[in-house]
Order: sequence, then structure tokens, then C-alpha cells
Amino acid sequence: MSDITAVVVPARPASQWPVGARLRFLPEAELNPSHERLRGTMALVLGEMQLIGPSNGRYSWRQQILSLSTCRVGWARPDQLGLPLDGEDAEAG
Repeated sequence: MSDITAVVVPARPASQWPVGARLRFLPEAELNPSHERLRGTMALVLGEMQLIGPSNGRYSWRQQILSLSTCRVGWARPDQLGLPLDGEDAEAG
């Protein structure tokens, strides 16, 4: 018989950013140290919420995004993103 291990899966967040939204990484967002340079930069939401993992033994809910500063596709938690500051969206385009 196979061993069965319980996995802790976080609850799905109550809301998500709409696909196509132009947002920015919040300056106070909790980011992986290798992604610190993304703070305050613009991002475009490409996909709806998905359960990703396990990473370091944990699962998390994330949305696929395009970083407009690096032109790379990646994943972000909704709490890492926020609306752009006034005038910031026009400058990024």
C-alpha cells in the first residue's frame, strides 16, 4: 500500500485582479530576495488565479503576470500587486 501524506493547501483568496489589468508591484510587498528589483515596477495580469506549488513544501495562489520592466512572464500573489500611482500607467505604455 502507498503512503498517504496530508498536504496543507491555503484557502483561495476572496478576490483576484482582472486579466488585462496594468498594476505595479507594491513597494512593501513580500518578495523573494532575487525579485527585489521588481518593487514599484509595472506588471500586466495575464491569467486568473491558480494554485501553484509545492515550492519549499508549500502551495500558494498566484496569478500569471508579465513584468513590464523585465519583459518576463512570472507568477505573483494578488497581495503583491496594487493599482499604479496617478500618471504612472501612462508613463509605462
